[in-house]
Amino acid sequence: MFKKINQTLITKYPLIWNLKLIWILFAAISLNLIAFINGFLYFNQKSQLQESQLFRGFLDQGIIIYYVLVAIIILIIWLYFYIKNNRFKSFFPTSRNYLFKEFLAVFLIFFLFSYLPNSFKSGVKLRVANYISNDQFEKDIDIINRAQPFTLQYNFGYSNYSRNLPVPVFDSLVSEKETKTLYFQNKKEYEKMNKRSYNPFLTPYFRNDEFEQLLKNHFDDRKSYQLISFSTSYVPLNRVKKTDGYLPDIQEAMLAEQSATDNVTMAAESIVSSNNNDEPEVYYNLSSLYNYSDLAFQNVKDSTLNHKYYDEQLIALLQKNDRKAIESLLNNYTDLLNNNEIGYQFKHKKWIDYLPHYPYYFIDTNLNYLEDKQAPNNKLKDYINQSSLNQVYTNIYEAKYESSWLEGIQYCLMLALSFTMLIITFRFSSFKVWLIALVGAGILMILGSALGMGIGSIFYEQSNFISYSILFLFYIAFIVLMSYGLRTKKYKVLTGVCLNWFVATNIFIGIVLISFYTEIRNEMLYNGQDGDLYDFRNTNAELQMLQKMAEIFFYVNPFLYIISFYFIINLYKKWQAMPEE
Repeated sequence: MFKKINQTLITKYPLIWNLKLIWILFAAISLNLIAFINGFLYFNQKSQLQESQLFRGFLDQGIIIYYVLVAIIILIIWLYFYIKNNRFKSFFPTSRNYLFKEFLAVFLIFFLFSYLPNSFKSGVKLRVANYISNDQFEKDIDIINRAQPFTLQYNFGYSNYSRNLPVPVFDSLVSEKETKTLYFQNKKEYEKMNKRSYNPFLTPYFRNDEFEQLLKNHFDDRKSYQLISFSTSYVPLNRVKKTDGYLPDIQEAMLAEQSATDNVTMAAESIVSSNNNDEPEVYYNLSSLYNYSDLAFQNVKDSTLNHKYYDEQLIALLQKNDRKAIESLLNNYTDLLNNNEIGYQFKHKKWIDYLPHYPYYFIDTNLNYLEDKQAPNNKLKDYINQSSLNQVYTNIYEAKYESSWLEGIQYCLMLALSFTMLIITFRFSSFKVWLIALVGAGILMILGSALGMGIGSIFYEQSNFISYSILFLFYIAFIVLMSYGLRTKKYKVLTGVCLNWFVATNIFIGIVLISFYTEIRNEMLYNGQDGDLYDFRNTNAELQMLQKMAEIFFYVNPFLYIISFYFIINLYKKWQAMPEE
């Protein structure tokens, strides 16, 4: 049977026979199927859902090594039979269409082998996605969104700066007019003493430092020498969905950061006095449950269950002062912890006893997120592992709603294209030319790096542009030398080397051009601006647009290259016709 198939392929489909296409595709598809099944079986314990890198097990656990070894063995055997016959080098009449089909077939082969990590990940995600039903998932994330404010974690914001909605119990004490009046007073005094401009006035008005400065006058009893650590954070109601979760809209986040203190600070604890007598600084602790504003998980099916909805539900629940309803919610949350085998402990006090009371719900303690094994007399502090529960449902959310066979495909395409060029340039040129081009490319990279560092040490401020410029000079040199050789039909070896370099550089030259232009525009737009360069890149509309264009081009680039290679084939045909040296 195999002889008959081979005979048919030789006579009717010589390209398929020469490429051993049926057998190599069968091997590649089979290996992808094995990787998919392996990924499906990889997730077999509940505890794995707590891992932030669950879907990276193929790389992180070293599983990739076994697949790479098997793929290399298969490809070496395939290359041995493929390279034996080369009608192009043997001057057998070969059309451009034939050579282009050969290029596409080789590209497909390497793409399938490059896709192995995605096949493994797809298997993992399929099993995780079916861990619980969609209805149960929505019920569970509803519990998490409602109960999370009561976990009192140090990395949550509980200051007036953190909230988004009005809270009558506080806002009735300090008006917007009072806040603005004090703001302009502080701004005037600050700008007299400092060269930098004062922070802009934030909306809603209760997010400004002046609001809390006025509010503390109503709560003299909240003076405290004990700092309670909560993060100064602000999460706007309207957020942009990112691949790694739901993050604040970048414009609002940057505006918020202008008013925030460095990194993690003590939210709701304003310094009111400090003296030079080595006495401790006095803080006002105004942290309140009312001020929590965040959304752990978005409900994909019901857009009304959004950030604002859960903020309103929290405020309404606190205003009702229904401790039994809160305790019932906490019990539902601990049921989720138990179901997912996540640790927590409330031996010293009940969870409800850690929560503050009506009417202001001022917080006087936070909860550990892990058991404290260093506690005196081995009496572990009460804790609740909120972050692990969130990670469980983050993984499930990603598996259910953010899974696609196209995920990361741009990297598979670029990797496959790179290996294809390595093989095709060998097929279309001589071994001598291919080897010189390969070794020479390494030498050029070393020389280019040394030249770039040398010039960059002199023109330090332009070091980024120098690297791009050197690459472009090399690229233009390849084109000039290749064109001259093909036109004059001289220096066949040098022409072939430059042709191979030109073909290889074409893979990424478009990406480099976009990056170069982005750097130029970044330099022009940032010139004379205040603030951090990184922040400026993330807030400027034009630079954001260029970044988006670069991401899109990264997907499109392999297909543009494939189209361009159809015309490049004629250059190899012309080079092949040149007289030998």
